[in-house]
Amino acid sequence: MKVVQSDESLVKIAFAGKLDGNYVSTIDVKLFALLNGVEGPVVFDFSEVSFISSLGIRMILMAYKEIKRQGFTLKIENTSDDVENVFLMTGLEDLLN
Repeated sequence: MKVVQSDESLVKIAFAGKLDGNYVSTIDVKLFALLNGVEGPVVFDFSEVSFISSLGIRMILMAYKEIKRQGFTLKIENTSDDVENVFLMTGLEDLLN
């Protein structure tokens, strides 16, 4: 996980590799600390994500709820076809940019 942009207009975070249990457990606390008190919309860049598991989906849903609670939006961009299909199958296509 890498913060690509963070200012008043947008927070953009890039993820890489497989968003599975191992990855999620290493970034979960750091991600939510970053999202606590965001000052604008959030974009997750998935251009380097090759796979997303149910734990990855759970992390995205929890992030979405936290961002929405603060009054902002979450969009996900640059998904591979496989990852996009997971979002379509889970009904989360509205998050795709």
